[in-house]
Amino acid sequence: MGGVLDNPSLHGRFKLKVKSLGVITLLLFGMVIFMTGIVCADQPVPAVPETQTLGTTTTADVVGLAMETDAGVWTTTNDPATIGMMGFTNPTSSLAFPDPTDTASISQLTAAGGSIVFDSGGVIISIKIPVSLLNVQIPGAHGPFTWNQYITGDLLTNGFAETDILGTSGGIHTGALDPGQVQYTTAYDANIVAQAGHTVLTKSMNIDTRNKVISQSNLNAQTGLTYAATSDGGNVVGSENLMLDGAGMNTTASDKILCPFAAGIANAIPAYCNIVQAGSKYDLTIGSVTTTADNRFVGSDASIPVVLNYNINVKPYSTAQGQFPASGSAMAYIKAHVQEARNNVSKAEDLTYSETSSASGRITAFTKVMSYSSQVTGSLAKGMHIITPSGPGITPNTPVTVPDGGSTTFYATHGGPFGTNGYLWLVDGQPGGTDPTYYTFTNVVSDHTISRGGT
Repeated sequence: MGGVLDNPSLHGRFKLKVKSLGVITLLLFGMVIFMTGIVCADQPVPAVPETQTLGTTTTADVVGLAMETDAGVWTTTNDPATIGMMGFTNPTSSLAFPDPTDTASISQLTAAGGSIVFDSGGVIISIKIPVSLLNVQIPGAHGPFTWNQYITGDLLTNGFAETDILGTSGGIHTGALDPGQVQYTTAYDANIVAQAGHTVLTKSMNIDTRNKVISQSNLNAQTGLTYAATSDGGNVVGSENLMLDGAGMNTTASDKILCPFAAGIANAIPAYCNIVQAGSKYDLTIGSVTTTADNRFVGSDASIPVVLNYNINVKPYSTAQGQFPASGSAMAYIKAHVQEARNNVSKAEDLTYSETSSASGRITAFTKVMSYSSQVTGSLAKGMHIITPSGPGITPNTPVTVPDGGSTTFYATHGGPFGTNGYLWLVDGQPGGTDPTYYTFTNVVSDHTISRGGT
C-alpha cells in the first residue's frame, strides 16, 4: 500500500502528549452533561397529528472514490393555549354563570390559559375558552356539562359574539414565542470523501417524528468506516455535526406529566432556552472510524428527558496480517448554552460549556462519549404555592411560585391609576385590592388565581 501501513516516520502529535512504545495513544475521553433541576428543564413537544418516518441504509466496498453526504433541519412546535382560543363578548348579557363565586370553574378555566372578566355587578363582560377545554366537564354546581355544552347552551343562546383568538407566531415562530409555546430545532450534517484507497462504509439514518419514550430516538445516525490508502495522496476526510436547540415559555405541568401520582410536581414549567452541539472531524490515510449520533425531543410526557448523544471511536485498521494503527488526525467537540428560569420568565440559570479533544499521528485509540439530558425531574418543594394570573393587563402574566408564608406582587400594565371607574382585581374569583395599579399576595399558604376585574 505504497508504504503507508508501515511508515515509522508517522510518529504523531497529541495535545496531551501521551506516548506508549512510540505510538501516540488517546485511551478514552468521556463526557456526560446532565441538565436537571426542580421543575426547571426542557420538555418535549408533542408529535403533530400526521407523523412520518424516514430511514436509509448505505453500504459500500470501494477501491477508488467514495462519497457520502447527509444534511437536514427539523423544527417543530406545540399549540400553546393562546392558539385555538375562543373569545366571547357581550357587555349587556345577564348570564348568571359563572359568577365571581364559582371559583372551581374559574380556576379550571384560567389554569388552561383562559380568562373571564366581570363588570361591577358580577356580570360577564368577556370570556376566553381554550379549545383544549371543550370536552372537559365543568366542576362545581353547573355540571355535569362540558365547556362545549356551556358554549352552545348558554353563551351562544344568550347572544354572545364568538371570535377566534390566534397566537401571534402562526405556529413555527419567526421571532418571539407565544405564551405557552415550546419549540425545537435539530440540525444534522455529515460528509465523507474517500479517495485513492480501499473504503468499506456502512451508514444508517433514521428520522421518526412520533412521540418517543426513554431508549427511543427521533433522530439516529450510525456510521462505520474502514479505510486504507492504496496510493500516494490517498486519504479519507469526514465530518459530522448534530445540534439541538430548544426554547419554551412558561407552561403548565398538569397536562404534560402523565403519571397520576405526580401531584407533587408544580403546575408550572418555567421558561428556558437551551442549545447543544456535538460532532467530530477526521482526516486519515488508514484507520477505522465508528460514530453514533441521536437525540429525542418529541413526546407527550414532560418527565421523559430531552437528550442528545454523540460518540466517536477511531481505532486501528485490521487485516489478516494484524492491526495497523490509524494514521492522521481526529477531533471531537461538544458545546452547550443553557438558560433556565426558576419561577417565571426571569432567568435564574446561565451555563456555557465547550470541550474539544484532538489527536494526530499514529492513533491506537481515540474514543469520545458525549451526552446531554434535561428533564422535569423534581417536585415543587414542600410548602411552595402557585399564583396563576389570567387575562390581559397583568405582569407577570405567567404562573409564579411562592414559598409558604411568602409574598409576591402583580402590576397593571396599561393605564392607571384608574380611579373608581377603572379595573381593580379578582383574586380567586372575588373582588380584591384597593389600588388599581398593583395587588400584593402576603403570607401565602395556598394556590391562588388573579385577574383584572371591574370596580
